[in-house]
Amino acid sequence: MDENNVNTGRKPDQIAYSVKDTPDGKGYWNRVGAAWKHKDGHGTEVILDSTPINGRISLRDQRDQRMQDYQDERDTRQPVNNAQSRSHGRQR
Repeated sequence: MDENNVNTGRKPDQIAYSVKDTPDGKGYWNRVGAAWKHKDGHGTEVILDSTPINGRISLRDQRDQRMQDYQDERDTRQPVNNAQSRSHGRQR
């Protein structure tokens, strides 16, 4: 592994986001990079794909990102109406 490029072959420990406040009080989060903890535990490597205009970057643990993606996906799904489900069994 190339020590100058700590992200080679490793998933990031944290995801970097640019956060922009919106009029409704919610933040708009845009992924701008990632971060990897140094193996010696004394630092972090941050790789940015873009730089936010407002200078605000939030780092979130990778696990938090997966859970947020899962929750966002669940929130956008339509509720299932089991009463209208059809049987796909073979009729005799």
